Amino acid sequence: MQSWGVYDDIFCAGKESTFSFLQDVLNEVLPLFPSKIVHIGGDEAPKTNWQNCPNCQKRIRNLNIKGDDKHKAEHYLQSYFVQRMEKYLNAKGKTLLGWDEILEGGLAPNAWVMSWRGEAGGIEAAKSAIM
Repeated sequence: MQSWGVYDDIFCAGKESTFSFLQDVLNEVLPLFPSKIVHIGGDEAPKTNWQNCPNCQKRIRNLNIKGDDKHKAEHYLQSYFVQRMEKYLNAKGKTLLGWDEILEGGLAPNAWVMSWRGEAGGIEAAKSAIM
């Protein structure tokens, strides 16, 4: 049976092979599109598997990521993930664009945000850019 929706299966942020795979994919598709902007999505990324994944939990410990009253540690892990991919894209002369969920846990320094949940995400992104 095929169906659409949001699934708990997302890329493992704890494995280096995940980043190698994504970089390989980008290396294949970036030459096909001349735009300087690359939309990575970043929404609909449940953290359920990351909470239970020993590799993701090890990465959280190694990076000394802590949850707080705003977000769980896994949200900050997503921020690490996005920032790491942003650095890779910036090195290729590209700018990362993502949905407003990439704000959760901290916005990557050069990232652009598309706010689909209302004006609040755009306002937060703009404030991050001028701080």
